[in-house]
Amino acid sequence: MSVRIVVDATSAVDRRKTGIGWYTRHLIRWLPEVDPEATYVAWYLHFRGLMNKRRYFEDQDTPNLVERGVAFPGRIYSRLNNRLEIPKVEWFTKFDALFAPNYLPPATNSKGLVLTVHDLAFKILPETAPHVNTYWLTYFDRALKNAAEIVTVSEATRRDLIDIYDVAPERVTAVLSGVDMDAIKPAAPEDVETTRTTYGVDGPYFLFIGGLEPRKNLRMMLRAFGKVPDDVRPNLVLAGSPVPWVPGGKDMVDSAVRALPPSARDQVILTGYVSEAEKLALLTGAEALVYPSVYEGFGLPVLEAMACGTPVLTSDLSSLPEVVGDDAVLVDPYESGSIADGMERLMRDAELRARLREAGPRRARTFSWEETARQTAKVLHRAAQH
Repeated sequence: MSVRIVVDATSAVDRRKTGIGWYTRHLIRWLPEVDPEATYVAWYLHFRGLMNKRRYFEDQDTPNLVERGVAFPGRIYSRLNNRLEIPKVEWFTKFDALFAPNYLPPATNSKGLVLTVHDLAFKILPETAPHVNTYWLTYFDRALKNAAEIVTVSEATRRDLIDIYDVAPERVTAVLSGVDMDAIKPAAPEDVETTRTTYGVDGPYFLFIGGLEPRKNLRMMLRAFGKVPDDVRPNLVLAGSPVPWVPGGKDMVDSAVRALPPSARDQVILTGYVSEAEKLALLTGAEALVYPSVYEGFGLPVLEAMACGTPVLTSDLSSLPEVVGDDAVLVDPYESGSIADGMERLMRDAELRARLREAGPRRARTFSWEETARQTAKVLHRAAQH
């Protein structure tokens, strides 16, 4: 008998997808292909579907993928879901397992529930997650207890989950995320030049990509940048925008920039939010991605940089060493001197940069979404037996 698995695809149909949205989208792309004997249902809220019959996954030529948009207002659903745990997913469609790829599942009585936990920053660094309220934490606690299986996107996050929540280790499986090497690749020289011109980037530069939030350690990174000797210090391009859950990110960055020595201050360029094409162009042209985050559940930007052949400087904490292996410069994110030394080393050592440019794509190719889907499917089938 064929197993029927519902995937909560809500984050994947968002017009401005976050990393979790892309994670969900890639798994919906690959799960039906690597697991052809199962039926997968991409389930999501689509209130506008009453008037707009748009489908989000019709580009996939996989007969075992079913799309199920539910015409229900999102805000009302969230309130009912969080407080009363209705309506249940099983009211809309039958299934053997329910996969919630974004922490919290939609309401269900299913014994075959699987959650993905991407990181535990809300517990380890609660000041970085002021949007996580009592309702969210209570619902998450309940979901952990009810889940048949739990997926984490790194071994580091698996250890955090077991230590902090005292979850039985046999219920938690680390399945590392992937990178789409067909889409994440070096940009054409003319696209690099156009993007540099758009943002006024003249000369060599370091690049940061991500939200302007405390967890990304931008204040310390800027302090370190100011310590790099003038004769080797390139520009620093900060590509990203404030995140809605931590207000004041832009003000924090502006304050840190003002505190720099004048020579370094004039070398900082803030682009704001960039498109996917601009991101690839900036990565391709950069001397290195500088990403000294204090905590990451996985760290997709460093993997994308490696896929583009861009050298990486990143933290020696959480999941980041797990992702980059020996193919990046690792620093202590809590020491500006360590970050500054890593920056200077990258600029002075051309052979190091060349080695990392060659090693990065080779390392990135070991992280495929196809393999992520294959390992995830095994977890989903175990849950379907509950």
